[in-house]
Amino acid sequence: MSTAIALLKGSVTRVSQTFVSIIVAFFMMPFLIHELGDHWYGIWTVVGSLAAAYHLFDMGMASAVTRYVSRAFGLKDDHQANSIINTALIIYVAIAAAIIFVSVGASYASRLFIDAPPDKDIVQLLVLIIGISIALEFPFNALAGVANAKLRFHQVALTRIAMTLLGAGLTWWFISHGYGVLAVAVITFVTARISNLLYLLICKSAFPALKFSRHLASWGSSKELFQYSAWSFVIAIAYQLRNNVDNFVVAGFLSAASVTHYAIGLRLVDYVAQFLSQATNMFVPIFTGYHAQGNNDELHSKLLLVTRINLVLALIAGGGLVIFGQAFISRWMGPNYSDAYWVMVILLIGRMVGFANHPLNSAMYAANKHSIVAKIDMVEVGFNLVLSLIFVQYLGLIGVALGTMIPLLLLRLFVLPLFACRAIEMPVKDYYLSMARPILVICLPLAFIFFWIQRNAQITGYTDIILFATIMSIICAATGIKLAFSPSEKSELRKLVPGKRLKYLI
Repeated sequence: MSTAIALLKGSVTRVSQTFVSIIVAFFMMPFLIHELGDHWYGIWTVVGSLAAAYHLFDMGMASAVTRYVSRAFGLKDDHQANSIINTALIIYVAIAAAIIFVSVGASYASRLFIDAPPDKDIVQLLVLIIGISIALEFPFNALAGVANAKLRFHQVALTRIAMTLLGAGLTWWFISHGYGVLAVAVITFVTARISNLLYLLICKSAFPALKFSRHLASWGSSKELFQYSAWSFVIAIAYQLRNNVDNFVVAGFLSAASVTHYAIGLRLVDYVAQFLSQATNMFVPIFTGYHAQGNNDELHSKLLLVTRINLVLALIAGGGLVIFGQAFISRWMGPNYSDAYWVMVILLIGRMVGFANHPLNSAMYAANKHSIVAKIDMVEVGFNLVLSLIFVQYLGLIGVALGTMIPLLLLRLFVLPLFACRAIEMPVKDYYLSMARPILVICLPLAFIFFWIQRNAQITGYTDIILFATIMSIICAATGIKLAFSPSEKSELRKLVPGKRLKYLI
């Protein structure tokens, strides 16, 4: 299977995975909110944010394992790949033990923050179950990079689709039969274990020479991993803070019920971002190859191509969410959650800018220059926290969203391109010029559609949303394909499209 076809196959299945997740959440989120209530769903959201902090224990090791395993495969050195994997496994077992220890402490500490005595035991168990579940996932991170380097994206995606459907089915059944939030936690635990075992089978199939032995671990490999992972760890801290600090600010200054309202807007933005990321976020191994070969021209051209692809997708998806988001939230969750719309719009602006220039992040990882990304991320998170704490007191939920969006927008749009382009020896003007054409050719039809709908259409139900969103997507996608790319870039895109008839559309 060629690299282009493998990437296309991976992109399609990863997008399908995200689509299934969105459809499942479309039904499950209102179901859980209505069955559990705003209070318990808000607590479940906060516990999830707290549990996500456990991923910081990874210390950036997964990205280091991915890079060095990919490098070993590129050099066809199976022994080195096994050395890295087994070294990482020992490190991850120690990390898992530490997480279990911390989870026990956190479960008891959680009682201090709960007022109602009956809730204390439930929250304590939630924190403990989720913490142990995450701890048991860590040893499997030693295999990070195996499936990706072998381009088994589609197998991983299909596994996740199956686990999503299984988890949703079990959750619906147990909650419908009177079980509470603890059932959701137990189901999450069980499906995670099944997913881990299936991932192991995929990696073993992709890398038959995979061996597990403490004798294969080496100090040299651990030194390489820790040196690379240091800045990746900083990026991971920034990622977790960026994605979870808002929930704590809202819960602390407003209420647990307000977290639910904020989470609706945030969740929609997350779904769109995940959907887009699954489609194109697969280029670190490709960029790493170009960098290892010293082929800067190819690295630059592919970086600009992927940036334009990301920008076209971000404008279409983001524009659609702005146009139809208010009607969707009202129909999906009910009119009482209309305040989630502006939270969604504000967060969406920053996230779409971040997605559009994410190829720069991939290039930085490939070139071992990810310290630049780490420093920018930490500055962003610092401003995020400060602004959110200030704005929430005056603007409520909108203030928290603005505190998140403003630093992300400014740093990703102006600061990251300046430093990243310098690091990979690419003129920054080439980067900005590559973005100009997609912005122009997509924003014009989007603006026309927006104003036409405002004047001539009344969108109230799912049928209306699907119909108009489909028309909008077709118009904008056709315009983008025809006008947003150069002739040479269109030639590259045609290589990914099966069938002669479809190639003529590009």
